[in-house]
Amino acid sequence: MKDWDTIFNNLSDNEKDKVAILRVMECANGIIQYAFRDGKDYALSIEETRKAMKFSMSCMKNMEIPLKEGTIKFESQTEQLMREVRDLYISGFKKGNNDDLEEFMVVSAACVRALGQDRIVKAKDILAQNITDISHEALDWGVEYLKRFLSDEYLCN
Repeated sequence: MKDWDTIFNNLSDNEKDKVAILRVMECANGIIQYAFRDGKDYALSIEETRKAMKFSMSCMKNMEIPLKEGTIKFESQTEQLMREVRDLYISGFKKGNNDDLEEFMVVSAACVRALGQDRIVKAKDILAQNITDISHEALDWGVEYLKRFLSDEYLCN
């Protein structure tokens, strides 16, 4: 397994800021989708779910995040890294590969440790001010999901 902590810690502050925005958006989208599929009482409407999903999936596929103040684009090494992380997610969650799922969780924890809570909260604020496709409430869900990787359980890896 790669030394994910070192990989994420070695990103520039600017790239960490961009990765934080991407991760908050990805996690908010994931929670939106699961809440809708599971019929949770807090689930968004089908229209809001589709809108958030369309925006998020486009950003993840293109590795660009259009904001009111300009489009976020990653350096090529960061883009390659985040595509590798996405591949682990797809293999682990969507295709049921337990080894890749386990590694994805290790990667997620390393990423969040490198980003830190303050950067993650700032990323949510940037998204809240610059996009309308994902509700502020759902962005908060993404932040809360990411913060769990700062718990003692994940700090030991």
